[in-house]
Amino acid sequence: MRIAVIPVLSLLCISVTACDDKKPAPVAETAATPPPPAPTPQKSAEPPPEAKRSRPEKLETEVTPERRTKAEAAVPEAKGFLVGQTLEEKLKAMKTLKEKEAGVTAFDKLAKGKWVLFTGPISNPTDSGFDLGITYTPQIKGDMMGMSRQWFPVTFTDVKGYEASKFKPGQVVVVLAKYEGKEKASPGNELVETGNW
Repeated sequence: MRIAVIPVLSLLCISVTACDDKKPAPVAETAATPPPPAPTPQKSAEPPPEAKRSRPEKLETEVTPERRTKAEAAVPEAKGFLVGQTLEEKLKAMKTLKEKEAGVTAFDKLAKGKWVLFTGPISNPTDSGFDLGITYTPQIKGDMMGMSRQWFPVTFTDVKGYEASKFKPGQVVVVLAKYEGKEKASPGNELVETGNW
């Protein structure tokens, strides 16, 4: 029996020794690999820039029912606004108006504290506003240049759509503004620039 056991033990020993000889190869130490970079956030698709509305070379200033509706929808507090050209006609019909002070006083009585649609060429544009003329005497017959008309300036400030860089002296505007009296109007809305004319 001993003879039979020894070979088995020998085989076991050989087999264990063979196992000991075959150690796994040491793993080479490698530098830790950094995690992959976070994906760059995608910019949300921005709407294409609006095509800039070009200002018409010849501007129609007549107040049509459609234009009035559009202007009143844009500036609801101005509903029932007065029209500057109509007020000028009333002033011209007053034969007693000869001096600027009388013209301003008469205009203040008609328009002070009310919303008025002013149209015409601007003068004295500044960073904060501009002037528009109000004519209070009629043009004399035969005066082709209009030099006989008398007028006073109304100064506009806080006008939505107005940027000094876009406007030049003599450029015609359509401004819906609250007339404060004493030749001043504010706030306002340049209806052509804001797309409401």
